[in-house]
Order: sequence, then C-alpha cells, then structure tokens
Amino acid sequence: MASPEPPEVTIIDGKKYRQVREGLASVLAPYAEENSTANKRQKHNTDGDQARSSAKHNRNNEEGNQAVFYNPIQQFNRDLSVLAITVYGEGALLGKQLRFKQKVQHAKSKRDKRRLKNLAAIQSDDKADNTIEPPNPRKRKADELEDSLQGNPAGEPSKRPKADDEFDDEEDDLAVAELMADPDVIQNEQGEAPTQNGYPQATTNGEGQSASKKRQMPFSILDALSATGLRALRYANEIPFATNIVANDLSSASVENIELNIKHNKVEDKVRSNLGDARAFMYSKVGNEHSRAAEGYVHRFDVIDIDPYGTAAMFFDCSLQALQDGGMLCVTCTDAGVFASTGYPEKTFALYGGMPIKGAHSHEGGLRLILNGIAMSAAKYGLAIEPLLSLYIDYYARLFIRVHRKPQDVKLLAGTSMAVYSCDNGCGAWVTQPLLRNQPQTSKSGDNFYKFSFAQVAATGQNCEHCGSRMHLSGPMWAGPLHNSYFVQKMLDKLPSLDKKTYGTTDRLEGMLTLALEEDLTLSASMNGDTGPAEANGAAAPDARIIPRLATNKPDIAPFFFMPTYLAKIIHCATPSEDAVRGALLGLGYKVSRSHCKAGSIKTNAPGNVIWEIIREFMRTIKPIKEGAVKPGTPGWNILERVRGTERASVSDMKVLAKEQLTRCETKEDLKTVLQGMLYRLENDNTATDKGSEESSEQRSEGNKADAPLQKENVEHRSRSGSPSTSTPSKLNIAFDEKLGKEKPRGKLVRYQVNPRQFWGPMNRAG
Repeated sequence: MASPEPPEVTIIDGKKYRQVREGLASVLAPYAEENSTANKRQKHNTDGDQARSSAKHNRNNEEGNQAVFYNPIQQFNRDLSVLAITVYGEGALLGKQLRFKQKVQHAKSKRDKRRLKNLAAIQSDDKADNTIEPPNPRKRKADELEDSLQGNPAGEPSKRPKADDEFDDEEDDLAVAELMADPDVIQNEQGEAPTQNGYPQATTNGEGQSASKKRQMPFSILDALSATGLRALRYANEIPFATNIVANDLSSASVENIELNIKHNKVEDKVRSNLGDARAFMYSKVGNEHSRAAEGYVHRFDVIDIDPYGTAAMFFDCSLQALQDGGMLCVTCTDAGVFASTGYPEKTFALYGGMPIKGAHSHEGGLRLILNGIAMSAAKYGLAIEPLLSLYIDYYARLFIRVHRKPQDVKLLAGTSMAVYSCDNGCGAWVTQPLLRNQPQTSKSGDNFYKFSFAQVAATGQNCEHCGSRMHLSGPMWAGPLHNSYFVQKMLDKLPSLDKKTYGTTDRLEGMLTLALEEDLTLSASMNGDTGPAEANGAAAPDARIIPRLATNKPDIAPFFFMPTYLAKIIHCATPSEDAVRGALLGLGYKVSRSHCKAGSIKTNAPGNVIWEIIREFMRTIKPIKEGAVKPGTPGWNILERVRGTERASVSDMKVLAKEQLTRCETKEDLKTVLQGMLYRLENDNTATDKGSEESSEQRSEGNKADAPLQKENVEHRSRSGSPSTSTPSKLNIAFDEKLGKEKPRGKLVRYQVNPRQFWGPMNRAG
C-alpha cells in the first residue's frame, strides 16, 4: 500500500505547521514539541515492541507529532457529514420558509380583524369627529418596528418623520412578519425569501452590496469539539447556505489554532471560535430563546456535530437542549470496544443504558444501543428522535438524527425499544422482546390514537428453540428503523454533482449509502433497481427537497442479520453461496438485502426456523457431511435432528407441535382433540420411510388432514420479530435458485471498506 505524500510544512512566528488540504478547506496543524514526544515514546518502549513502535513512529513522522488532533482516516466521516448536512439543510430551509409564510398569513388575518373591529367602533360613535384620522394599526406596527431597529426605547417617538401613506400592504405584512419571526428575513412581493441556486440568500442594495447578515434565512451549525477547526471550515466553504458556524474547543491551544485557520481560510464572516466546555456552552442555550442578543448570537442550532475521542454519551443531553425543533444531531462514537463488544458490559450499560449483544451482528446492535441512549435522553424533555442515517464505519459509529419536539411521539418510545435474547454460545439465533405494545386505535369520531399495553413475553424458555443452548439477555436497545430511506435516496441523488477531486471518498459514499438504502425491507423489490423510495411507497413530499418524516411506531422487521458462513460452521457443512441462500428465501416469498456492517451478511424477515431449514436442506441435498462430523450433544447435532426425511426429524416436529398445542389447552375437550390429532399423525406418518426429498400429492394431503385438528390457531414462530406465521419448515419447497438470488448489476460499487492505508485506526490523542 502506497504511503501518503509528506505534508507541506509552514513556519509562522517561529512555529512549525503542516498544511492539510481536505475538501475546500485548508488547515494549519501545529507540530508538538519533538523532544517531549520522543521522551514519552522512549519511556514506554520495551524490547518486545520496538518494531511496532518504530512503525508507529514512521506514521507519526508522516502525519506530524500532533499538538492538535487530526486524523486523515476520518475524511470519509467529514465528506459524509458535508453531504448529509447539505441534503438536510435544503429541506430544513424550505420548511422554515413554509412556517414563516404561515406566520405572515396568521398575522395578516389578525391585523385585518382588529382593523375591522376598530372601524366598526368608529362608525358606531356618533360623536366622533369626521376630520380626525382613524387609528391605523398598520402604521403603528411599522413605527414600532422602525423604533426597535433604530434602538429607540419603547414609548419614545422615532427620529424619522413618517408620512401617512408611507407603508403599503406588502410592507406592512413584512413589518408584522419581522416582528413575529425569530430571525429577520427579507421577502419579495410573493412572500418568499429571495433565493440563489435554490438557497435563501440576503438581498442586495442598488450598489450590489449584501444586506445585513441577520436578514438572511439563518442556518447555524455547532462544531462542538473542533480541534483544528477543519469540520467548521469545511462546512463554511462547502455548505452554501450556512450563515453562522461556531467552532468550540476546551483547549486554548486548539482555539488559537482555530482562529489562525479561520483567517487562513478567510471565513471570518461565517465562522467564530469559542473557548469553553462544550457541555456548558450547549446548556447555556436553554431558557434564552426569546431574549434579545447581539448580532451573530445563536439561540439554538440547526445542526450540532459531536465528534469526540471515544464515547459521545456525556454530550447526548446537552446537545439535545441546544437544538432547534426539527434540528439534526450528528454523533460519532469511536469506542467500538464498548458498544459493540462484550468485554466491558458494565461500562456499556453505564454509558448507553443497555447491554451489548454478542455475535456477527454486534456492530448493528451497537448502533441500536447508541440510538436508545439518545432517545432516552431526549424523552425526558418531550423530544422524539428520528434516525436519518446510522452507519458503522471502520472503527466507529456515525449517526445523523433528526430531533422533534413531539411529546405524543415520546409515548411510542417503549414500544420501539426492545430487549434481545441471544443464543450467542450456540447457533447465533435471537428473539426480540418489545418493552410495550403500541396498538393503534380509531375513535368514534374517526381520530387515530394509540392504546398502550404490556408486551407478552416472546421467549418460550431459557434455552434456544433451535439448538437447545442457553440464551443471554441484551439491551434494551432501539427497535425502530436505522435509516430514513428518503434521506438516503436524496444523498445518493446528490452524489453525482460532487467533484471527485474535492471529495476523494465519493466511490465509497455511493457504495455504503446504497447498502443503507437496501436495508429497508419495507420498500418494494423494485428498490434494488432504479425506483426511489417515494415511488416504492407511493408517497411524495410537498417539495422534492423536504425530507418526509417516517413513522417510528413500529419495530424494524429485520433488526439484525445472519451470515451463511457462521451457520454452516455450526453443522460442519460447506457454505452455500449468497446467491443460493438469497434465491431460496426469495422463492419462499421473504424479503432479502445486505447489511452495511459486514460483508457476506443477509438481512431478511424470514424466521429462524426457516433459515435453519434452508441450511439443513442445502446440506442434505447438495453438500452432505460425513457421518460423525458433528458430535452428539453439540448445537449442530441438535439442529440436525430436524433434517427432513429422517425419523428424528419427524419425532422432533411432533414434539414441538405437541408442546405448543398442549400449552393452549384449557378444557378436557381441547386436550382430547390435541391427543387424537397426535395419534392420527403417528399412525399415518410416512416421513421415516420416505427416501427422497419429494412427497407425493397424496402424502401431502394426508399430512394436511393430520394437521387439521391442530390448526385451531396458527402456530406463531417467535425466533424473529415481525416474522409471518409459517407452516412446518420440513414441508417447505426450497429451491436454491442462484439466478433468482443474483443482484442486478450496478457497476463497481465499493460496498465494504478496505484498509485505507497502513497503520490506520483511531490514532493517539494529541500531545
């Protein structure tokens, strides 16, 4: 792997800086004192790890001994963030315009009502002097606005004389709107903010000079842990509608470097630095929403970006308080050893309020743990979260979350939170357990509401229903969708407009976003082709750039994924190809996709017993295993008990059916019916003598007759949340159709990341 080019070295006031160019920004990152760094490295060196230390030293020489933290590996993170904030901001600004117009119309209607009332009172007063001009509320509001703009105290007259007909209807509407709106916005005669390239911009005077900054449609961003200020500078240079960006850091050295880089990039009109604790700074935004402040002051932010070294858990609460209603929270957590590993379960619970999950899907479980931690922090304040995009990348989690002030939606949180029972030491299956049931109801008047009731226990016992191993508890964690498919599609639509020389990770962006879009199994099968989510769902937003809000009241039908390689290893058979497994699932009517977390993964709404039946059928018909390959008593042995065409499978199926039916018997008559059905099945069972995998139509008919007494209620298999009820798995017609399971050609998509460079990773903290 080729080494990166050596950085440019710049000397300013006797200090050495390396110049880093990324996107449209350029930052000067200071070097740490070389002697101090060398002494620390020598102190911690031992004879056993000198080679490893030497390799790291070479990497440090390439990147510089950092006094202010900068990691080039996270360029993908920053490119993704610029794209996500741009797509979100386009819709958010249009939403602001719509709300602004509604305020203008509401103010105008109230003004007209007051004017008519005043005129009626004047006409009814017989003693009124006709020569006296009736009061003009439009003129009075305009006078008050002019006084406030000139800084005159309340009650004092304006210094500028006003003519009686100075304000016409459009100007008066503007005055009322400016008094009501949070920021001042100049509108045209149609009540719309002037735009340039589709974004609200400030108007210009006759000389072409820009109007006051406060008269732009505001869009504010907080880079809470800024370090070099690279994120804030990229947002200023690459997001055209960003008006106010704050780059905050606790380190005075970092803030000095941020101020240097602001001047270096010539963005003083958009970016300002702030020295202080990010939590205190964000909490300072609480309770002062309606106070008058100096120009450039931001009451609450449209976007807050939290990118710490390690966990972001301590910033969840304060960042939610500093967001506007409908704002977006961007979160990075680099402590994958905590949220996606079972090595420190006590720390995982302390940080995220849940227990981690073990298995190939641990990283997806980690994303759900982080979302649950944010959702629980938000719920205390009547805030509901909506994940727009949740990704596990390289060694960290990156989430983009829209936050709404919706106390009614907060009530749905328990129903979209789940505990998980995992067979992590056995076959890897899982059972999801919602904490509450959200039941939609309709009142007599036609209004929709929810009834909340306690959830029924999903697990049938302490042992796995497939292999008999003990189950372990994980969670609670987020059970809803991880992405908003409209948001992801809009990001994909915007990708072709990006300059690949400026954004060096566009190929990977396309691959990962495509995988994230395909993870939504609620979309139609056409989503794997060229149809967008709006067409697939039959929905359309009022404006193409506004991101519609998806319902989060139902759990994800496929919260995790499985890997055929792991399942084949349990029973010691050859691994079926991904296309073969996908074809078998699609042939049975289930939905299939990949997961962005790991290559070779398959997400599906098929229940666990169907998945295992597919693996057993592949072993039986295509790649048989040697006798004695699986030891008795192991999870694989217990799973192979149900191989179709054997007496063991027949007895195992009967035991499962008998247990399920007997637990539902309430009277002696019910018990008699079940036992008679089981005896009839035993007497007419031909499975043990069946030599092939095919059954004649007569045998299928007899089997159906034997099952008739047992089918008073559908047998619900609970191995996966949201799975449909199925017939006996051994009777499924499974076909390994690789042509059906093959994905449509899409060109060369970089779905999964390769090592971007030698010695890549989170890197050490700055010196």
